[in-house]
Amino acid sequence: MYQNPLNELKQNLERYNDKFALYPVLYFYGFGNGLLYQFLLQNPNLKHIVIFEKELEILYTIFHYIDFSKELAEQKILIFNANTINAEELRCLCYLEPFFSYARVYFLELCSDYYEKFSDDIIKLNQTLLQSFTYAICSQGNDPLDSLQGIEQFILNLPFQLTRPSLKEFLDKRRNLSKTVIIVSTGPSLMKQLPLLKEYREKALIFCADSAYPILAKHNIKPDFVCMVERSDFTAEFFKHDFGDFDEGICFILVSLVHPNATTYLKDKDCILINKALYFADFMDFKDYDFEQPLSNVACMSYALASALEVQNIILIGQDLSYDESGFSHPKDYQHGQDFESESKKFSVLAYGGEGEVLTHNTWFLFKQNLEDMILRQSPTCYNATEGGARIEHCIEKAFKSCCEELLKEKLKRPFTPLTKPTNSKELLQKASEKITLAQKHSKEFQATLSHFHKRIQEEIIRLESANLKHYKLELLDEIQNSLSQAKEKYYELFELLSPYITQFKLNLARILVLNPRTLEDTFNKNLILLRENLKLIEFIFQALQTLDLRLENALKLLENTIKENQC
Repeated sequence: MYQNPLNELKQNLERYNDKFALYPVLYFYGFGNGLLYQFLLQNPNLKHIVIFEKELEILYTIFHYIDFSKELAEQKILIFNANTINAEELRCLCYLEPFFSYARVYFLELCSDYYEKFSDDIIKLNQTLLQSFTYAICSQGNDPLDSLQGIEQFILNLPFQLTRPSLKEFLDKRRNLSKTVIIVSTGPSLMKQLPLLKEYREKALIFCADSAYPILAKHNIKPDFVCMVERSDFTAEFFKHDFGDFDEGICFILVSLVHPNATTYLKDKDCILINKALYFADFMDFKDYDFEQPLSNVACMSYALASALEVQNIILIGQDLSYDESGFSHPKDYQHGQDFESESKKFSVLAYGGEGEVLTHNTWFLFKQNLEDMILRQSPTCYNATEGGARIEHCIEKAFKSCCEELLKEKLKRPFTPLTKPTNSKELLQKASEKITLAQKHSKEFQATLSHFHKRIQEEIIRLESANLKHYKLELLDEIQNSLSQAKEKYYELFELLSPYITQFKLNLARILVLNPRTLEDTFNKNLILLRENLKLIEFIFQALQTLDLRLENALKLLENTIKENQC
């Protein structure tokens, strides 16, 4: 099948046994003659071999000579058709363990020199896998400070949220208003669609992003719903306007962890706050306000809400997710300037229509992946009527005019039935106060456990250094990981803050775990590094919890003052 197969096999085995002996997952392009995988699977540390094969007849031939049925049944060998594998399937793989935990030691190897002729396909596959791992990692959160800000702002927003209509009330009264929703985003192509949007405004339910709200107001196109998901004060500034009567009939739908400035600006508007599917909100247990769908960005939020309203069709406009031909990131009426994101690092993706390429950046590309996953899993038919920008998979690409003419036939019956505020707001706020107090108690208990392990690790480091134990086994590290797992079940609300850092710690720790010591000195150094890294982890968690305690205490005081003043 290829030249010098025995020599090539011997060289590969020597390299893998030396460098990759402790890797639990290996990735290969090509199945070859199968002998390499027979030998590799004799390594007890190797749990899975992921193989991408383009020429399926090779599998048909090899399986006649070598029986891999046991390895396939136990999923020690995972074979994917390189001709048909898509990004969604790869993203699913990258979420699973142990693939996710070892994402930062991922590499794609050729089974043999024979497969070099598929170099273009291999480069593309490797790029997609790298993007899939990045997507999976980002979805777990990568910034504890963002999480801390979100928890604090969620608590500060409770008096506003619990005195406003719930998500359940919203969904119950807004279902089946229309068969078709238009979602308005602020890509650079938006301006060309505004005249048609204005013409058909009465015949469609309109969701718009927070950033699109001032643009639509300027052009006197009233949306039905304005969505906001970001937690920054910068995003809240989209609501720092007084458009007078224009806001009548608009429902502002905000994720509950937005910056309090947003609720201040909207205090006299029809507004509801909904909870993302996060640990702390789940712990607070206000189910009527909880939304289980992913809310990673404002377009996904709009799409998920439209799906929950049981519409049949969703039309996207202004969803470029790329720069236009002039290099602009936003339309000319965008509040912060049409070149607001023009300095970001750019790379090419497939263009709308499937021909040519356009430039995007990492955040937009993640948004694109989020949206594609949502479109794939939701029931409405999605039409991408942006007529520009990046291609969004699983959409029907169709001109906005054609979508309007075919789908928008009848005027909607506006105004809609008013939403009702809860009658038990004071009881809800009292429950919130009790829950926050319980979270504080959990934090203190967990800190006591951490202090115990911190002392034990310090003792172990001294013992290891003084005795120079070459064959020292790190049972303590397993004990710490088991304790963290138990704490996550018992004190799960705290892990909205802690999980991003713990995830990053595990991903980085994998780089150490796969190191294959060649000498006793290497073994000693590896054990010492592992102990010190776990000590750093415990110190960070302890400090993070102390910071959280201060934020909880301050937010709790404001909440209790609200209850005492009977502002609810």
